[in-house]
Amino acid sequence: MDGAEMILSYLQAHPQSAELINRGYQNVVAFRLPNQVIFPQQAALFPDDRLNAFRLDDGFIRHHRRLVKWLAELINPDEPTTPAAIWLTLSHVTATGVLFIEVSFE
Repeated sequence: MDGAEMILSYLQAHPQSAELINRGYQNVVAFRLPNQVIFPQQAALFPDDRLNAFRLDDGFIRHHRRLVKWLAELINPDEPTTPAAIWLTLSHVTATGVLFIEVSFE
C-alpha cells in the first residue's frame, strides 16, 4: 500500500478522527488530523511546516474507485464527479499539532 492510499483509506475508515476543512473550492476536500496518528514514513510524507504536493499516478483513479467515489461525494454530494487527475497536498503544522491533508480533483 502506498502512502496516498494508506492516508486516504485511514480517513475513510476513521471519519471520527479527522476534521473536514471547508476550503471554499469546488474541487477540493481537506482534513485536519491530530499528529498523534502515526503513518509509516510520516516525516517524509508530512514535512514540518512545509507543503508536500504531488500528483497521484494515473492508475490510482482506476484501482481505487471506492476511495475516489467517497472523495467525490465529500467534494460535491449533489454531483460527484470522476476526476481526470488527483493531487494530494500534505503537511505537518507543528504549531497546532495537526497533519494537514488536501485532495484536489482536476
